[in-house]
Amino acid sequence: MSALAQQWGESLRSAVHARGPRWLDELRLRASDQLSTHGLPHRKDEDWKYTPMRVLEKLNPSLGGKSGDEVASELVFPAALIEDPDCMIDICDGVLMRQEGKDRPGVTILSLSEGLQRYEPLLRKLIESVDISGSAQAFAALNTAALDQGLVIHIDGQVDAGTILLRWALSGNAGPSIHNFRVFLLLGEGARVQLVEQFESVTDAGGALNVLVHLELGTNAVLDHLRIQNEAETSVLMSATRIEQAQGSRYGYAGFDLGGGLVRHDLKTVFGGSDAHAAFMGAFVLDGATHVDNHISVDHASPDCSSEQFFRGVLGGRSRGVFNCKALIRPGADGSSVRQSNANLLLSPWAQIDTKPELEIYADEVEASHGATVGQLDEAAIFYLRTRGLSENAARRLLVGAFCRAVTDKLENKTLAGRITEMIDHAMPTYTENRGQVQ
Repeated sequence: MSALAQQWGESLRSAVHARGPRWLDELRLRASDQLSTHGLPHRKDEDWKYTPMRVLEKLNPSLGGKSGDEVASELVFPAALIEDPDCMIDICDGVLMRQEGKDRPGVTILSLSEGLQRYEPLLRKLIESVDISGSAQAFAALNTAALDQGLVIHIDGQVDAGTILLRWALSGNAGPSIHNFRVFLLLGEGARVQLVEQFESVTDAGGALNVLVHLELGTNAVLDHLRIQNEAETSVLMSATRIEQAQGSRYGYAGFDLGGGLVRHDLKTVFGGSDAHAAFMGAFVLDGATHVDNHISVDHASPDCSSEQFFRGVLGGRSRGVFNCKALIRPGADGSSVRQSNANLLLSPWAQIDTKPELEIYADEVEASHGATVGQLDEAAIFYLRTRGLSENAARRLLVGAFCRAVTDKLENKTLAGRITEMIDHAMPTYTENRGQVQ
């Protein structure tokens, strides 16, 4: 059991004093007990065997609470990734800072406390559905035990909400702290929205953020979800995303990780109706001692649904990447289609990648394929580019950039794709010209 988790659990348990509805206070107490009893994930937890907690334990963060300091947004947030979004919401140290945007009929944005007053039955169902048992679910338990700060976005049926930008940042003002936050995005029948999450802080003071996101897609709803993370090596990010998809819904995820000392994205979707589709794609470009873990689970619980996963990894320095994607096709889910692909480039003899695509099939008449590759840059291609006048460093960057564009080229917004491509190029590991090794 982790002393850090025990400390958090005991502190949170003592802080529960009728802060919300009775059922929520009782759930907070149970989550605190789970955290204290079972501790943080460890190597015996199958889903965490490649992602140790050393970086978090070394950081030794205290529990972050509501910040009484008014921090000017321009001091902690970089420029917005999206120009003129329909709505932009800033969250610093796990606290809602500001909201800007246009009023759209049928779009309701509330704090967690306001959301519980308006949508309590629906939010209660989602909150209580989260597994908080055992060490493997420690961060879900922590988020639930600390559940106080959050955001509720409700989009009425047949409404196009445009683009919503969430900017996340850590100020480092309170020293090493872990901050918790919960997001609920609820789409009615036929609703549509693009959600963009930008995890990027101006300061490199670091800290930890533990975010849990609930996405509920009604019948024929469409959600385009983009997440880009470019935090310092002193930062820890734990994100869990729970997606429930009704009949005919469409969910598309694009994730780009370009930094972070310890980063874990845990995405789980359940097809609750037929003819639903989920596509997950992403790229991670790592250097130094960064560690990024993409953990994806797709539950084909209904027939005639399709899912795909397409990820590219580039690793330099002593970085480590993890890709684990599991597709479960349940009995009766006939007509399911699954495609999985993960390709990786190791640019350093010290970089590591653990890739594990999984298929578990209990139905007939399904289409399924998966593949994973790990390799290095083609020296013949490097030689060819050098004969055309490029330096070795430029040749390598050109080839790696083309490798990552297999993901960015799939983005519909070409302006946004161009900006992400520039960020990827900036994050590329550098090379020592005379040795051809990562610095």
